[in-house]
Amino acid sequence: MKIYFIRHGIAEAFADSDFQRELTLEGKIKLNDTFREFAKIFDEEEYLIYSSPLVRAVQSAEILSNKLGEDFEIKDYLAGFSIEELEKELKKDNCNAYILVTHEPYISQAIYDKTKKLLNISRGSIHILEI
Repeated sequence: MKIYFIRHGIAEAFADSDFQRELTLEGKIKLNDTFREFAKIFDEEEYLIYSSPLVRAVQSAEILSNKLGEDFEIKDYLAGFSIEELEKELKKDNCNAYILVTHEPYISQAIYDKTKKLLNISRGSIHILEI
């Protein structure tokens, strides 16, 4: 199984709740550029796109979905997860590749738990993990 972890784009610093924080204009522009380039090299034949339910992740997934021409689903577990929980959930869908739009520190922890590599996961970055 291949997992493409995408951290949401740059979001506003404050909102009524963390759940409601939206992408900034700069965040949207940078994601558009990143995902345009990603779409040029992405070559998975079968994949699913899932997003955390937090607004900034959903907005990021919308931009990605537009660039790839594929729909995405919102998965509540992507708001916070361990790699064990994530693997359990993804195995239910029986797909070979997933693009997950989610958050820190969950991405870096999942990668560390599988590879023992410490990575800096910047906003809007894409990281591939093969399990």
